[in-house]
Amino acid sequence: MSISLLQEQIRKKKTPLLLGLGPEADRIAPKIRNSFTEMYGESVMATAEALRYHGCQVLDAAAEHLAGVVLDAGAYLRYGAMGFDVLANLVGAAKARGLYTVVDTRGASASVWLAAIPQADAVTVLPWLGGDACDAGEDKAVLALVTTDNLSAADTQRLIAGDRKLFLAAAEQMARAGAGVMLESGYALDIRDVRRKLDKTFLLLTHCTPQAAEGAFDDYGHGAALVDGTIQYSADLSDAVEKAVDEMKEWVTVV
Repeated sequence: MSISLLQEQIRKKKTPLLLGLGPEADRIAPKIRNSFTEMYGESVMATAEALRYHGCQVLDAAAEHLAGVVLDAGAYLRYGAMGFDVLANLVGAAKARGLYTVVDTRGASASVWLAAIPQADAVTVLPWLGGDACDAGEDKAVLALVTTDNLSAADTQRLIAGDRKLFLAAAEQMARAGAGVMLESGYALDIRDVRRKLDKTFLLLTHCTPQAAEGAFDDYGHGAALVDGTIQYSADLSDAVEKAVDEMKEWVTVV
């Protein structure tokens, strides 16, 4: 049900583009950082509150045009309990603005994270626990992260498992368990390979261009979403959202 809700949002907004949110603190506008440093000094609290304020600004800019948001849990959890509070607060803020909300936890169990942040619509998991990781309840979705873009990713993800690469085997197994598949890859060939194997599975794509993502969508612009993590660093957030949507429309038309 939950992925169907995202598909409905995509059709409503006429774009499969999602906001990526989880900035590096030192890339937030100095004016924002300095304001909270003046209040709380050089502290974890100052950073956490700057992240909260910045996140709400970005969500405001995205709400009218985008279908949802993917929040990078790690960007907030590195600040401990205060960071978790900010993450949970931003999930609630996103839902209040009508955005479908995915928390990119990269955890072993969806149920643990959804118990901690129950307002989230979906979470990401690593696929190595198999179908047990996908226990999320009927109204939630799970997205299995099968490729990442860190430098040593290929050491394991591209090992050969039988007649295919390991990430493709993992994608097929997790799709059988009812999960969607997330690829953190700029390679159009990876995306097309997964789509050929899994023609009905929802794909969530990050760290790639609209051109590279094109092969994930059907003729109606359905079946996938692309996450844009660059918008959050823009000086003019509203303008950045509109430009990103226009660029996406050059490659994918949602009917």
